[in-house]
Amino acid sequence: MQAPRAIAREWTEEDDAFLEAILALRRIWDERHARVTLGDLGLDGRLVTFVVSGLCSRHGQFVAEWTGRASDAPPLEAPCPASERGRCGMIAPVFVLV
Repeated sequence: MQAPRAIAREWTEEDDAFLEAILALRRIWDERHARVTLGDLGLDGRLVTFVVSGLCSRHGQFVAEWTGRASDAPPLEAPCPASERGRCGMIAPVFVLV
């Protein structure tokens, strides 16, 4: 049985960015002797959940949960929950309840 052949492709700017990110992580890892936190990487690991409410013109009022980083602004709009079942593609403005 022959091993599958690799498909050659062009190196892209995205590949450069991925490689730079990997090398930067490696440098931080080495500098901090394998004790790296999300904060060291400039990331916010705290998650918050908001309850948002919106009005779909086809299905009426809906309430949904939104989870994101504490540093993120809550959403201004959300998809109608019926879109999860493939029945609606409407995006509605929302406001935060909690």
